[in-house]
Amino acid sequence: MKIQTNAVNILERTSAFLESGVIQKVPAWYNVVAANPPKKKFERKPIFVNPSTGKARVNLKSFLDSKRNAHEIYKTRYSMADKQVSHNALYRPPKLVYLEDQLRQLFYDQHPWERSRPMILIENNVTPKFDWSRIQQLGKRLDGESVVQRALFLLEGGHCDSLSTAYDKARFEFYRIRMQQELEEQISQEEAAMYGSVYTQSAIEFGLEKEGKVIETWKRRVIKETEAMLARRASPSESWNPEELEGENEETAEEKDGQEVENLFL
Repeated sequence: MKIQTNAVNILERTSAFLESGVIQKVPAWYNVVAANPPKKKFERKPIFVNPSTGKARVNLKSFLDSKRNAHEIYKTRYSMADKQVSHNALYRPPKLVYLEDQLRQLFYDQHPWERSRPMILIENNVTPKFDWSRIQQLGKRLDGESVVQRALFLLEGGHCDSLSTAYDKARFEFYRIRMQQELEEQISQEEAAMYGSVYTQSAIEFGLEKEGKVIETWKRRVIKETEAMLARRASPSESWNPEELEGENEETAEEKDGQEVENLFL
């Protein structure tokens, strides 16, 4: 099947239409597409080296690393399956790996509750620049990203010999400031309560209270249905509708009360 190139030739066709007068007005997208023309080469090029790690992507496993099979026979040549996997890796787009992503993953795996803190995402045209010589920044709250950037600053500046040492130092600074913040919040809350402030239920407490009411209602209904099911199993010939059971129980209680009154008069 022939490769379709009509879409990528739209710039040339539009230019020819403008020159011939078929189109009088320049389209709004014309200058943008002219500045960034689409690619016209659709063949796949093999990628022998991963640009992120600098390692080769097509190395086959050594025969010394291969284990013997069930028949105690060593492998001495590559099979078609081994070569096929290697060929597919040539055209597979490489994964971009950054050191910051590894540090973020490590931090949030060790501190999962940091994800529950509210986060504000603000997109501006100007990227703010911070001085990571200190972990606490003006205009940015303390979070996992502060630990990551602080660790990279310590590593790149030569303040620490290894990445693990820089990460531990940044993490301990994070702990110290976070404990100070929590202590200040607790003291301010106690002072406000001392001066008469009343704190209502939080969103979590309100949700737990509503959930408890629903569970209690469900529990009472299930108990009634379970009792009716057990009674139905005991005598399956009769009807054991829960509503009918309640009516019969009320009638039986009234009859018993009437009999007790008659016995008293007798």
